[in-house]
Amino acid sequence: MPRIGYIVTDLPGQHIEEDELKIQNEDCDIIYRERYNREGKSTELRKLIDNLNSGDEVVFLSMANAFKGARQMCLFLNIARIKNLRLIFLRDRIDSHEEKYESSTEKLFNAVATLAEDSYAIRKMKKHHVNRETTRSRVKRIRNEKCVELYKAGVPTDDIKKQVGFRSKSSVFRILKESGVNVDRRRNNEE
Repeated sequence: MPRIGYIVTDLPGQHIEEDELKIQNEDCDIIYRERYNREGKSTELRKLIDNLNSGDEVVFLSMANAFKGARQMCLFLNIARIKNLRLIFLRDRIDSHEEKYESSTEKLFNAVATLAEDSYAIRKMKKHHVNRETTRSRVKRIRNEKCVELYKAGVPTDDIKKQVGFRSKSSVFRILKESGVNVDRRRNNEE
């Protein structure tokens, strides 16, 4: 009966070195590492499920780390029931065979109750972070394109600076240089 580890990484506020060490200390034969993605695709979890045999042991960091919601957890627990798997959730202190941790209904209820709350908070944090980065980078790209277009159209750098919203002409020249535009600073007596 092999012992299989599973961990989701790249979560907001995660101490990955600490989490990895917890899983490695469980003497797992193989560890599946899943990078968190908002779309809900858990390719490594799917591989883990496909490679499970009856009686295997699966070690998770926690229910909230392993599953994106109650539905995904319930589907996995049904597979575990059918294949008679031993499940260990380290942070939740749950062991389905009561060897590592004593059985406790309270621990189980707490883990399940916080699953939805934790997974929602993670999705919300990741969504907000990604959208903010996308908006910033898009605004910056549009601003830089406008700067290049104005320069190529022959607009003086003082006017470009004002239209684009820069404080100095050096920012205009930096953008032009980064965009690969040959700059003639003597054009219109500019420096």
